[in-house]
Amino acid sequence: MNLLDILMPILAGLIGGALGIYLHGRMTKNVKILLAFSGAYLLALSVLHLLPEIYQSLGRQAGYFILVGFLLQILMDFFSKGVEHGHIHASDRESKVFPLGIYVSLFIHSAIEGMPLADSIEIDHVHHSHHEALLTGIVVHKVPEAIALAALLYHFFESKARVFLYIFIYTLATPIGMLVGSWVLSNSSANPEYVYGAVLAVAVGIFLHVATTIIFEAEEHHKLSWKKMAAIIAGLLLVLLM
Repeated sequence: MNLLDILMPILAGLIGGALGIYLHGRMTKNVKILLAFSGAYLLALSVLHLLPEIYQSLGRQAGYFILVGFLLQILMDFFSKGVEHGHIHASDRESKVFPLGIYVSLFIHSAIEGMPLADSIEIDHVHHSHHEALLTGIVVHKVPEAIALAALLYHFFESKARVFLYIFIYTLATPIGMLVGSWVLSNSSANPEYVYGAVLAVAVGIFLHVATTIIFEAEEHHKLSWKKMAAIIAGLLLVLLM
């Protein structure tokens, strides 16, 4: 974990927050296309690179940790109401109450995503071959996620500065997750490779839920636009070329 690992998610979140403010709280079709690209990227990365590593480290137990991550994301969706998928409900736009459940669940979601980016000497030679690809996927997804969160906060706060402040606090979640992951690896009495594999498996369970939800959600009139299809194919190809 270096300075670039910490700064990239923060910068991506700030860019997304600024775009959410610039769009005056609207989720445009271009934002949804970016979401589709990020979802396809995370899905391909998980299936082609991360899952083989996890099963190599955990064996048959890998599936349990993946399901934990998948179910955890379902639980967080109950509170976030799908904002990480680009969903903003009309009732949330019109609410005069701060969306604490949405904000906290997104913070936890981002922190767990950051944990596999943890640094540890014991696991560098095994797991960090896909470190940059994982960081890229998190950063790419962070932009539309922050746009959606900023769009929601835009309808609650009258001050754009306050929206940006809350977005900045939210962007710190991923680096915090990295630090927590490093602490867990450094202080665990278990095999570091096994612990890292478990952490990565939970994160992949979250990735699979988010990615499949984004990809398989229908457009208006239940039709998949060619732009969204192109974004999905581009996300898959990018991972294949790595």
